[in-house]
Amino acid sequence: MTAERAAAAASALVLLTLSAPLLARQPAAAPIEAYVEALHAAIQRDWLVPEAQTADLDCALDIEQADGGTVVQVSFGNDCNADAATRTSLEQAVRRVSPLPYAGFESVFQRRVHLVFKHSGH
Repeated sequence: MTAERAAAAASALVLLTLSAPLLARQPAAAPIEAYVEALHAAIQRDWLVPEAQTADLDCALDIEQADGGTVVQVSFGNDCNADAATRTSLEQAVRRVSPLPYAGFESVFQRRVHLVFKHSGH
């Protein structure tokens, strides 16, 4: 991986949207924030951003996982401006890190998570 690609991958931002019922059950946001950071770090480490990716990536994907964090399915929403190569690279990164972080996050784990990847191209 080139230094530029490593820097670009490091600048990627992953956000996790959790359903309102789960948020209502949580007494504090800290476990959710830690879970988001763990997902972010795991996927970001393995995401090889294609060199042709244009700036201002904003791409939503949905991940279905089994208990324990094993990835079952990855799909992209209509609100994804990524080209085919970038979509493939995102999906491959998610599948490479399967199982996703689970241990210690059982209280905030969801079978389906909605991730939004943003990348500025820098």
